[in-house]
Amino acid sequence: MSHTYTRVAVEFVGVRTELTAASDAHVVRIQAPDLREAQQQRARLRAEAVERGESADSTAVFLDLEIHIAADARTARREFAALDAPADPASIRYIGTPSGLASLISDVTAADVADGVTLLVHDSADRQSIFLSGGVLPLLGSRGTRFDIDIVDAVLGAPHIAPTLAS
Repeated sequence: MSHTYTRVAVEFVGVRTELTAASDAHVVRIQAPDLREAQQQRARLRAEAVERGESADSTAVFLDLEIHIAADARTARREFAALDAPADPASIRYIGTPSGLASLISDVTAADVADGVTLLVHDSADRQSIFLSGGVLPLLGSRGTRFDIDIVDAVLGAPHIAPTLAS
């Protein structure tokens, strides 16, 4: 399946919320140490759906991404080192800038690694929400991702996201 849009969810304090318009597909979350493993898991899950007589598109595979973003990569690394986060990530971990995270998310779906991502934060949800709503989401929106503005506002407290990014 060639992706024309990217699906994005966030998880704060154990509550997962999709920020993009959701399809009817059954969501399956995966964790992987690298993109190749995630791509293999996605292929297996979609093949299993076909074996059950369902469309491969009936399963939407979301890759968990552990994230910490800041205005610059050096600051992100320094801040993350000071957090009480596990040394070994449960899934792929991204520490860097909003633009770098937006590029990674776009690459994940463009390369059919996953149908979407669930962003997991170790830092203050409020602080990371600022970088998500003010940096990552507008960049993804400029690449065609359509967000549900009401959900984004409710979850991230981000009414300043341009309405043109909303579905």
